[in-house]
Amino acid sequence: MKFRVVLAFILLTLAPSAFAQTAANQVKDKAVFAFGGRMINDNFEYSFLPFVVPYEDNYILGAGYQQFFFEPIENWKVGLEIGAAARFGEAFSGEFWGGTVVRYDGLVLGDTLRISPSLTFGLSAITRSIGVEAKREVWFDGDATVLFYLSPEVSFARAEDPDNEIFYRLQHRSGAWGSIGGLADGHNGHVVGLRHHF
Repeated sequence: MKFRVVLAFILLTLAPSAFAQTAANQVKDKAVFAFGGRMINDNFEYSFLPFVVPYEDNYILGAGYQQFFFEPIENWKVGLEIGAAARFGEAFSGEFWGGTVVRYDGLVLGDTLRISPSLTFGLSAITRSIGVEAKREVWFDGDATVLFYLSPEVSFARAEDPDNEIFYRLQHRSGAWGSIGGLADGHNGHVVGLRHHF
């Protein structure tokens, strides 16, 4: 019981500085970003540990644009994202995606560091399959040309400069258990990038 009281006191004490925002540090509604990373030879659910997953000799460089249109709940923003990437190494492939992005901007630690998790969901199209994605097309007689796009992300920015961020995201394409593209499944990549809001 004492532990719960102490924990509640700590959380209430930290809450104003951790979650408060002022007009001066609001993140702007438009953004451009660029990233680079490496493709993974594993399924989505096993891809969240970047230092232990098996990587392919395929890499990815991409860029995109985001625009947020409304804030249904305080600090939660909803908008659209479009992007394009070059996937290369064993072979070359282009990727294009678009979707809805949901972002939380309410976490500022110690008035110093802003941490913003987000999730983009939509569709992804490629010019050709490479790596494990190409193998899965053959194994399951599928077509990975157009698949679902899902990209969990976390970004970091200085509280005094919220418009410039560094971010990590998992670039994921999926047939969602055969819902689209047969059982071609898809591809994953770990990427790190920079984003500028304006």
